[in-house]
Amino acid sequence: MVIATYQGTVEKGQVKLPANIRLPEKAKVFVIVPESPDNRPVKKFDLAELVAQMPPDYEASEEEW
Repeated sequence: MVIATYQGTVEKGQVKLPANIRLPEKAKVFVIVPESPDNRPVKKFDLAELVAQMPPDYEASEEEW
């Protein structure tokens, strides 16, 4: 897989790239937003609280991927 990076901006909900950048129709793209005021804080979970919610007879099992 070849990876290229471009910098663009969001205007009215659409990503705008520089005029000289042309992407093929239906190209798969990945968007990474490093620092945005719209990023909401990620909810943090308390492991002890989650474990306390597990049924007492719970048994872990191995899953095949």
